[in-house]
Amino acid sequence: MSAEQWFDPEGGRMAQFGELEAAIMDAVWDACKPLRVREVLERLGRDPEPAYNTVHTVTEILYRKGWLSKEKDGRAYKYGATKSREEYVAGLMGEALSVAGNRTATLARFVQQMQPGEAEELHRLLGQAVTREVPE
Repeated sequence: MSAEQWFDPEGGRMAQFGELEAAIMDAVWDACKPLRVREVLERLGRDPEPAYNTVHTVTEILYRKGWLSKEKDGRAYKYGATKSREEYVAGLMGEALSVAGNRTATLARFVQQMQPGEAEELHRLLGQAVTREVPE
C-alpha cells in the first residue's frame, strides 16, 4: 500500500500519511467515536499485528499533528478524529487541483470519470454553490 497524502491544517501544505497512520485514521473514522489505543489496535486487523507501543506512538504523532483529539478516560486516553474523512479527501482534491497545470482540463477529466449519478449530484451541488454566490 502506498502512502496516502493529507493536508496539514497548520502548514497549509501536503504531507504524507504513512501506512500505519492511514490505517489508524481509517479505524477511528470507521468507529465514529473516540477509541483507546487498544481498541484501535484491535480494529487494525493486520498480520502481523503491530506492537501496542508502536500504535500508541503513531496515535500520539497524529494527535500532535492535529488529526486526532485526546481525552482522558480513566488511566488511559481516547482518541477521536478532528476532521472527517470527507474533509480529508476534499483537502486532497484541492491540493491536487492546486498543482494542475490546467485546472479546467483537470476538472473536465475528473468529471468524465464519474458515474452518471455522481455527475448529477455534482451538478446539483454546483447549482447550490452558484446560488449562494449570487449577490443580493
